[in-house]
This record gives sequence, structure tokens and C-alpha cells, in this order.
Amino acid sequence: MTGVQLEEEHVRGLFCHSMQDPAYISMLCQYRRLLFSMYGPKGSSVLISNAAGREILIASSSEVIKQLSFNHPSVKYINALISAQHATCGLNGLYTGALCVRLLEEALRCEEDVPHPVLSDISEWIISELLDLLSKYPAEVTLDLDIGDMEQVTSFVKTILRAKNCLNLSTPAVHDLSLNIVRAFLKSVPNEYSSNGFGHVYIATQEGSSCTEGMVFDGVLHREPDICPQRIEKMGVHNIFSILLFSVPILCVEGRNISMHWRGRGTVEENFINKVLPSLLSCMKRRNIHILASQKPIHPVIKFELERKGYLVLERMGTSTTEAVMKVSGCQAVSDLCNLSVELDNVLLGKLTTVQHIVYNQKTYILLDYTESCVSTLLLPVASPSILSTLKEITESCLAALRMVVVDGKVVAGGGCLEAWIATRIIFLLNTNKQHLIDVMDASPYHINKVGNIFIRVFMELALQLCGGSSTTRFDWCVDSVFHHMWHTQARVIREDRGMGTNILSPCVIPQQCLCGLVKEDDLKYKYNGGWHPVEFQHHDHTVQQSRLNKWVGQSRADTCPRVPDSHSIKSDIEGRSSCDSLVSDFGSHNLDLEADSLEESRETTVDEVDSLEKTVNSQEEEIDSLEGKLESLDAEDVDSLDDMLERVAEPSKFKDKPFKGKLEARAEGALYDSFPAKYNAVRLSLEGFTHLFHIGQCVFDK
Repeated sequence: MTGVQLEEEHVRGLFCHSMQDPAYISMLCQYRRLLFSMYGPKGSSVLISNAAGREILIASSSEVIKQLSFNHPSVKYINALISAQHATCGLNGLYTGALCVRLLEEALRCEEDVPHPVLSDISEWIISELLDLLSKYPAEVTLDLDIGDMEQVTSFVKTILRAKNCLNLSTPAVHDLSLNIVRAFLKSVPNEYSSNGFGHVYIATQEGSSCTEGMVFDGVLHREPDICPQRIEKMGVHNIFSILLFSVPILCVEGRNISMHWRGRGTVEENFINKVLPSLLSCMKRRNIHILASQKPIHPVIKFELERKGYLVLERMGTSTTEAVMKVSGCQAVSDLCNLSVELDNVLLGKLTTVQHIVYNQKTYILLDYTESCVSTLLLPVASPSILSTLKEITESCLAALRMVVVDGKVVAGGGCLEAWIATRIIFLLNTNKQHLIDVMDASPYHINKVGNIFIRVFMELALQLCGGSSTTRFDWCVDSVFHHMWHTQARVIREDRGMGTNILSPCVIPQQCLCGLVKEDDLKYKYNGGWHPVEFQHHDHTVQQSRLNKWVGQSRADTCPRVPDSHSIKSDIEGRSSCDSLVSDFGSHNLDLEADSLEESRETTVDEVDSLEKTVNSQEEEIDSLEGKLESLDAEDVDSLDDMLERVAEPSKFKDKPFKGKLEARAEGALYDSFPAKYNAVRLSLEGFTHLFHIGQCVFDK
């Protein structure tokens, strides 16, 4: 991306890039496509080939930041928001970046029609109101999760696991992994309050095995291919095992640990062994140490001599295993070999009560544990090397979410229902505060609707991404009038006339529960007396909509023979994603304004056009008569009367102004939950980051 070179003396070597440049918006679009390609249940992996020729598959925002080098300052800023979300909550990093970049992209395009100060003021008002609403734990989308209810907790974990489609886990595999994650987490929870907080869950992986089952162990399970069972048995039975840990390689590395301590008549390596080995043997005998462990390699001669003396030597443990050993034993690691004698005298040794040899899935492990520690090992099922890093990361996200649930106890509806609630809430805010915004901000209704549509459209698109839908199939989805959750609608065959070879289709069918599974159809209908209306991607003028709607309803009641399409046109319309333009469904009206406008235009046509229209109507009446005969044969429960339909036509406009009064109940099986603290923090970071970036005029690059 190019910019304008500055030739002044003090800024030579810099070039600037305007945020209003079309190339900048195009760059944001490309960056957004990268994030959205991995987002939601339909997200996929991304294959990256770097400058060194290495190919890697990634499916998370943290891997994107780690593997790709971004130069534009605004993209770096968004990546910093993603990193902050990961560091704070451990999940929803991709959600943070996607929401921020999408809002910025839409706002910059909106500046062509709305002045920047007006757009900024209205946006900040919407953001302030929205964050205030979320901070009050709205009962329509949040609820308390019982950590003692295994079914609820596993459903919570399954929601996070299913967010990554690239894992390719079957339903039984997801269920087993969810149970193991919960078991491992519960083992890391202390029985009494501890100043150190939660314990530690060490995540280990299996390789080269045909078994796909995972397992949970108490303590740290370390993979040691060369372990000998007899060597562990020779250690005898001890109440306490002392362990000495090194975080540096016990080797003589050229240029790293060469000093005057290793100088002598022989080679540097010989002098190193002659200095280090006696110090280790003396310290381990004097301090009664049984195990020597190292994060990195140990010199073969030193390892051989220590094992010959009866000590257990563990090497190449890696960073994560070393941290787990420090957690379980309470030891400190030696990090300096130059002053080894001083380090060995002052180092804090670890304590273990269990040193056990284990064979699992034909692989050799050693189990290290201490009775008073809260450390467990989660052995993940066998996975493809390409998704192993993603599987470990999503497992860590589940553990982080469980910790937040124990502390906060709040979860939020998943599956896109939260985003649908936010979009509907913004519509409600604009309807009830429009005159206030006009008076205070001196903004026109057009500007208010234009800016509000940015947030409505972005959140509704995120909802469709989370529920696996697409923004182009608007009438495949609806929102209820009480909880404002997302529902999926679909065409259903009621009865088949085999003689005529046609199907009678109901326009739309509401499922038994919303996408998150926390709202049931029967409760919505009979307990709250609610209904449904199509999803909205933009806010319309409420007064104009209502007047046109009432006019259309009055004309429809006056017609003796309303226009009803034949079954063939119904079927073709549904297949073409346009059935809702000609049908009145169970949850509301479909594109009523277009129907009213076309009806008014047809009444104003010339006499010749009216005659031709009457001929068309007469020809359609014959088809209607045949269709009415089929409709009369249907059951009364499947077909509502015209009056009931027309009464529900006016409901969508009322739904948007109806007070929010629903309250979720945690009793749904297989419901989709998400961590409320993590989701709220992600929304807050995204909205605040969008506000900061939107006020930037130029980005300056230092070349």
C-alpha cells in the first residue's frame, strides 16, 4: 500500500496514508475476509506460506498474529486488541478483531453520506448505551451457570469446542472431550480457598496411536521413551521424593556458558563435565535429592553417571511440562551453570509423593504428583498434526472460560442469539430516543438511521455467522418478540397430493427452540404471549412503516378475494429464496411496503391497464378456486384464518417498541452458552478500539 512521500527535512523517510483512501478501505476488507474465513461454525483453516518456505495451517487469531507480519498501523492496533483479549480472557479474540474491523469498514463508507462529527457523536451514544445495558446482566441473554450441574457445564464447553469447524470432531468425540476437560478442571480446583487461586491443568498430546480417546490423570504425565520401570522400582518407597529442576541445558554450549570456571588442561567439554558432575553428585547426596529434571538436554556422560548412582534423570521436558512440574512440586529452576555451587545451595527443591511408571495406549509415561497440589493432566485424543495446535488452544480456552464461570458465575446465550438481541436492542433505542438525538445532537432522522444501521447490520451479520447462516438469506431467520433471540425458519411439506403431483407447503415453520436452545416455542407462545418477525439489517422510520402497514391491512380486509399464489409458485419462490415476498407466514409480514406500493400504483394506472389487470385477476381467480379447494381439505391447525394472519401482520412494528421482559431459565439440554465476562470484554474492546481508529485521520509509516 503506497502513500505520499514527505520531503521535509525533519520527516524524511516517512510517508502518510489517509484513512479515507479507497485503498485503505480495500485493505480493511481483505483483513476482514481473513478473520471471517476462520470465524463461526463454517470457518475453515488458512494455509500460510512464509518467506522461509514453511507452510502452516492456522485457524485462530492468535496464530494469525504470530505467523503473519502486518505493516499497517491500524491493523497492528486491531491485532493488539486481539492479543489483549487473549491475555485477559483466553477466548473470543477472533470475535474482537472481526467486530472492530467490520464496524470501522462500515463507518468509513458511511462518511460519504453523514458528516464525521455527527457520525462520531451518534456512534459514541450507541456504544455508551449498549455497554451500559450489557453491564447490567440483561435477563434476556444472561443467566447464572451452576458449576455443580455437569450437564450445563459440559454444554458450556461444547459450545466453545464446536466454534472451530476445522477440528473435525464427531459428536461422540466432542462429548468425550468435553467431559475430560471438565474432569481435569475440577481436579485443579482447590478444596479450600487458596491465595494462589486455581491449580494447573497440563495439556499433553498423544502421537502415533490408533486410539482416539483422551484421559485425565492426577499430577503431571510426562512422556519419556527411554524410561525403565526397574529404575523407578530401585528408588524404593519414600514418603517424599525431592526433585531438582534445571531450566537450562546441562551441556557445554560454545559461546553461551564458557567461562573461567571451565578452563583447564583438557578440552572445554571435559572441564565442563569435571566441574558440573561432582557438584551435582555432592548436592544430590547432601540434600537427599531423588530426581533430577531438565527442561532441555543433559550431557550423556552426566546423565549416565547420575543414573548409575541410582538417581532418576528426566530431560527434554519442554516449557509446558517444566511449568507443570514447578506447579505440582513447588520447586524453583536453576538457570545459571557458571555459579553452580552457589545455585545448588540456595535453590528451592520440589516435593513429590507419587513417582509412577504408566503404560497407556502402548506408550510409556511417568506420572509425577504431590498430594497437596491441585495439578492434573489432560491427555488429548489423537489428532492430525495440522490441527494439533488449534486443538490445544481451544482446550486452553475452555479451561479459561471455566475459571471465569467459577469466579463470576455468569454465562450468555450463544449461537448468535446475543448478537441478535443487541441488534434488536439498538432498534429499540433508536425508536425511543430519536427525538432526543435530534434535539441534542442536531442530527436529522436520516443521519440517525444511517449510523444506527451500521451497528444493526454488523451485529446481525455476526449473529448469522455464529449460527452458520448467511446474510443473503434474511427470511430464513427470525427474531422473537420477547427475548429477541435468533430462530431458524424453513419451508415444510404439509400434505402431498399424489394425483396432482404437487406438494402443499406451509410458508414458514418455527422450530421448537431458538438457536441457543434457551427459549422454547411453547414458553414463548403461552407464557409470554409472544411471536416472531423477520430479522432486520437496518432501522426503518417507524411512523411511515406503521401507516403503510395499517393501510395495507385495511385494503386486505376489504378485498373479497385476496391474492393467493398457487402451489407451484410457492414452491419455486421458496427454492429461489424469495418466498416471503408473496406469503404471509406464522411470524409476521413479508415485504409489505412493496405490496402496498405496487397496489397503489396499479390503482393509478389508465383504464386500459385496469382492464388488462382485471383480465389477469379473473384468470387468477380460477386458479385460486382450485387452490381454495385444496386449502379447505387441510386441517384447521395447519392453516390459520385470514383475520388471524392480518392481526399478526401489524405485530412486528409493535415488537420493536415492546419493553424487554423475558428471563432465561437454565433448564435446556444441549444449550449453547458463552462466557459473559469474556464476551463483554470482547465487545468493549472492539467498540472502544473502533472509536479510537475512527478518529484517526492519517497513518504515518517510518521507512
